[in-house]
Amino acid sequence: MRPDRNFFRNYSDFRRILVYILFFLSVVLVVIPGLIAQLIQIAAIILLGWFILQILFEIFNRLTVLERPQQYDNFYSAWPDIKDCIMNAFKKGSPCTIWWLESSLEHASVMVDDVLKPILQNSPKNPLKIELVMLDPSWSEIEKINPSWISLAKSNYESLHVYLDVYNEEIRNHEWSIALSLYRFLPNFQGILVNSEHLFVSSCTWKNGKLTDDNFYELYHFNDNFGGKEKIDQFKSWFEHCRKENQNLTQPKPSNQGVTFYITSEDKKK
Repeated sequence: MRPDRNFFRNYSDFRRILVYILFFLSVVLVVIPGLIAQLIQIAAIILLGWFILQILFEIFNRLTVLERPQQYDNFYSAWPDIKDCIMNAFKKGSPCTIWWLESSLEHASVMVDDVLKPILQNSPKNPLKIELVMLDPSWSEIEKINPSWISLAKSNYESLHVYLDVYNEEIRNHEWSIALSLYRFLPNFQGILVNSEHLFVSSCTWKNGKLTDDNFYELYHFNDNFGGKEKIDQFKSWFEHCRKENQNLTQPKPSNQGVTFYITSEDKKK
C-alpha cells in the first residue's frame, strides 16, 4: 500500500475517534456551569462541525469522482511512462522481469532502441528477464486479421535477431535472459507487465475490416483501487496460455530473407 494511502487511512481513523470525543464533550459541557466550560463547548462544536463537513465532502467526492486508471492515447503516448517504469524497476538492483505481449512485435523495437541498448552500454551488471510474445508470422490466418502484420512481424523479429547478435557478449555479461513465444489465435489485447506489479494494457479493435492494436492504453498497479490485481491476473493467464500454445508449434527456421525464427536463449540461438 502506498504511503499516502496509509496516511489517509490513519488520519481517517484518528478523525473518527476525535469526532466521538468532541460530541461527548459538547453534550457533557451543557450541564457544567461556568465561562470556561462554555468556551470549551463552543470550540468543541466548531471543530465537530468542521470534521462533519470534511466527511460530507469526502462522501460526495466518492459518489461523483471515480478513481480510474491513467489513460494514454496510444502506445507512443504511454511510452515515456513505460520507459520510466522499466528503468526504475531496473535501478532497484533486484532482478527485473518484463512480459511483453504484442501482435507484430512492432513496439518492442522501441524498447530495444530506447532502453536495452543504453542499459547494456552504460549500466552495471544487473539480471534482467524479458519474455516476448507475438503472433506466429507463418500463421495463414493473419491475412484475414491484418495483412500488414505479416511483414511487420518478420522485419521486427529480424531486427531483434540482429540486436541479439550484435550485443551477444554484453547480454551474457549482464546475465540477461531474452525469450520469445509465438501464438496462433485472434489477439484481443496487448500489454507490458513490469515485475508483476505495473501493467500497461491496450485492447485490439476492428477498424475498416482489420484488427488494429493502435488504441488507447491504461496503466494498472497491483495495489490500486480500480481492479489492478484482477487485470494483472488476467494478463498473466493469457501470457501463460501463449507459452503453452508455443510448445505445440513448429518454429520457423532462421532465414536471411527475413523469415522469423525462435530464440529461447543465447546458447540455443543458431
